[in-house]
Amino acid sequence: MEPALQDGDVLLVRKADIFPHLDWKRWTSSSSSSYEEEERHQTALRVIAQDAQSGRPIGENNVGCTYLHPPTIHQLGVVVVYRAPDAEKYPTSEYRVKRVVGLGGQIVRPRENWHRIERVPSFALWVEGDNNEEDSNEDEEEDEKEDSVIKRSTTNYGKSIDSRTYGPVCKNLVEGVAERIIWPPSRWGVVSSFTPSVPRSWWA
Repeated sequence: MEPALQDGDVLLVRKADIFPHLDWKRWTSSSSSSYEEEERHQTALRVIAQDAQSGRPIGENNVGCTYLHPPTIHQLGVVVVYRAPDAEKYPTSEYRVKRVVGLGGQIVRPRENWHRIERVPSFALWVEGDNNEEDSNEDEEEDEKEDSVIKRSTTNYGKSIDSRTYGPVCKNLVEGVAERIIWPPSRWGVVSSFTPSVPRSWWA
């Protein structure tokens, strides 16, 4: 997968839920138009239930809230901006932009290590960076070329400092969800969400 963002991109970041009780009404409504929408609503309610264990408002308790920070992140594959847990080690990278691979309460299988299983705490996220991956549909090459592809792919994985390095990220460190690229003009558009074809996270 090609990285969704590039050096120099300026992002529009949604830092809060506006009138969160409206989302609550929508998610608890029984008027879902499709199975996929119903599944998204159920996932959102699971995430809210996990967040509530950390004291976050839920249901009628947030009716008086005009905004709620950080925003409710209930969709896998979205891109978030957060303060790095290891900012003291890397002061020039205090803020990081990564993709959500696991939600609070889920079990995650990190990329490149299928023998490793991680449990994401209630009020946390498992995030990983985008990396170049070879197209699996390409014709097979000679053994030497395949070896070089594997080595190059492994190198790309190692460049991303993310949850595979410092574990789940507490939502208190999350600044917001990256929604649009607003500069340069040639790249203006929505920051796309992406989930792998083979799921790597599931509810415990």
